[in-house]
Amino acid sequence: MLSFLTSRPVAAAAGILAASSVVSAIDSVSFDSGTYGTEETPYQTYTSSPALTPPELLIYSNTSSAITDGYVFFGVDGTSDSGQMGPCIFDMSPGDRLGTLVWTSPDYNKTFDVSLQTYKGEPVITFWNGTLLDGFGHGSYYILNQSYNEIVHFSPVGYTEYGDLHEFRITDDDTALVTLYIIKQTDLTTVNGTEDGYFYDGAFQEIDIETGELLFMWNSSDHVALNETYNEIGSAGDETTPFDYFHINSVTKDVEGNYLISSRTTWALYKINGTTGDIIWRLHGRNSDFTVTDADFKWQHNARWTDTTAQTHISIFDNQGENDDTYSRGMLLAIDQDAMTVTLEQEFHNGDSTWSMYEGNLQCLNCTDLSSGNWFMGYGNQPYFTEYSADGTVVMDVQFAVDNAVNSYRAYKYPKTSWVGKPTTNPNISWDTSSEGVYFSWNGATEVETWAVYTADAADSTADWTEVTSGTRAGFETLLDLSGSSDSLSTYIRGKALDASGSVLGLTDATDGTSFYTLDDESTPTTSSSGSTTSDAASATSTDDDDSAAGILAPSTVFGGVALVAAVVALVC
Repeated sequence: MLSFLTSRPVAAAAGILAASSVVSAIDSVSFDSGTYGTEETPYQTYTSSPALTPPELLIYSNTSSAITDGYVFFGVDGTSDSGQMGPCIFDMSPGDRLGTLVWTSPDYNKTFDVSLQTYKGEPVITFWNGTLLDGFGHGSYYILNQSYNEIVHFSPVGYTEYGDLHEFRITDDDTALVTLYIIKQTDLTTVNGTEDGYFYDGAFQEIDIETGELLFMWNSSDHVALNETYNEIGSAGDETTPFDYFHINSVTKDVEGNYLISSRTTWALYKINGTTGDIIWRLHGRNSDFTVTDADFKWQHNARWTDTTAQTHISIFDNQGENDDTYSRGMLLAIDQDAMTVTLEQEFHNGDSTWSMYEGNLQCLNCTDLSSGNWFMGYGNQPYFTEYSADGTVVMDVQFAVDNAVNSYRAYKYPKTSWVGKPTTNPNISWDTSSEGVYFSWNGATEVETWAVYTADAADSTADWTEVTSGTRAGFETLLDLSGSSDSLSTYIRGKALDASGSVLGLTDATDGTSFYTLDDESTPTTSSSGSTTSDAASATSTDDDDSAAGILAPSTVFGGVALVAAVVALVC
C-alpha cells in the first residue's frame, strides 16, 4: 500500500460570501491506521443531517480535465467500530462538488453491489443486503426508485435464504441474474478430501422479477469437476465448513441468450448455453479452450462483455497473487472465438500497485469507444476506487477508509444525466442563532442549485414569508451566512430548495432555532419536539417517522465515533 499519506488536496477554495453559500471545502485528515483505534476510520457528519455518517474521501490524483462527469455508486461494508455500513452515492464530477455526498441510507446494513440499473424503462438503484458469511452471503435483493423508495424485494426461487451477494444483474428483459452457494454432499477424494464430504455448489438463477418465475438455473457441479479448482481443501470439507471449489462471482447474459460467468477458484470464465446449460467454452483455468499467451489471471472477479452483440472484448478484475508481493489490476481482453485466442489489450492499476485479496470490479465508461473512453475500477476489499484514461493513465484515485476497516465489493460510475434523485422527504434545516448561520441539506436530491432563506413572525404557511438571502448549493450541505441580514430576520426562518430554473423543489420545516414546525397550507401547524439540547443550534431531519433530531454537531469529521471539529470555514462535504 502507500508508504506515506499526504493530506487530501482541497477540491475547492473555502470562503464565505455575505448572504451567500459557503464554497465547499475539504478538511485534512489522516488515513494512517495508527491514527485511530482498532478497525476505526474517519467519516463525515452534517449539522443539518446528523443521522448520516458517510465515508470521508481522500483524493490522491485529480486530473480534472480528464475526469468524466458522473456519480459513483458503492456500498460500504465496515467493521462494527467503523460506523460504515450503508449504500452511498458521491458526485465525482470535475468541479467544486467533486467528492461530495449525494445520498446515503442508514436503513440498510451490509449492502453489496450497489449499482444503477434499468427496470421497466426507469433508472433504479439495486443492491444485495443480508448476512456476510465466509466469502459469500445469505440475503436478498432490493430495487429502489428515483425517490429512494423500495419497489421490489425478492429472494432466489426455492432457496429463499440463499441469495448470494456476488451478483444481482437486471437484463434487458427485466429479469434478474443472481448467484447462490448451495451445500451438497459428495466424494471429495479427488481434491484430497473425504468420501462423504461437503462442498458449495456454485449456482445462478435467472428470475422474472415481476412474477417471481424461475426461468433458468445452472449448477457448477453438473458441468465442472471438483479437480478443476485451484483452491486447496485444507481442513474444509465437512458439513460446517464445506469446500468452496468453484466460487461463482459474476453472471451476465448476451443477446443470444447465453451466459458468461466467472469462477474465482478455477481461475476461469465460462460461456454457458442458455438453453441446455452446457459449457460452450472455458477461458483460462486447467482446461482452457483458448490459447492464453499474455493474459494470465488468478482469483478474478466481475467478467463482462463490453459488447454483448459483437463479443470481441471481455473486461475483468484480476485479483492476482495470494499475497501482497504482487498487485491487482483491471484487464481488457481481446477475444477471438473463431481462432480461440485471447490477448491482453490493456491493463489498469494505480500508482501504488494496490493488491486486493478479494472482490473488485472494472467498468468501461464508454463501451462503444474502447480506444478513447475512460475506465473505472473498484478495489474490493481495499477501500479505493480509481478512474483511468483508455491507455491506463490514472486520472482520479480515491481512498474512502483506513485499510482493512472498510471494503466495498464493487464501485461504479455513471453519467449524472442517468440519475435524477427525487426524495419524498423534506429538505433539512439547522439554524444556529448564536452564530447566525443556517445549514441546509437534502439527502438524495440532485436537482437543487440554490437555497433561499425566508423569515416570518409566525410559524404558519399563510404568514408573510419574506426572502432574506439565497446562495448556490455548495455540496451535500450548504451554510448560508445570515450575519449581514440580522436586521431583516423575524422569529422564524425556513428554506426553499430551487432548481436551475428557479422552480421550487421542496420546503424545509420552519424553525426558531430551537423547535420545528411542519407547515401545512390547509391547517394550523403543530410544534415538533425540540431538537436542541446543549446549544442554540437546531436541526430538522426529514424522515418518515421523525420531524426532529437531537444532538447537533458542528461540521466535522468523526474518527471512529469521536467527533473532531474540522478546522475549516466551510463544512465537510
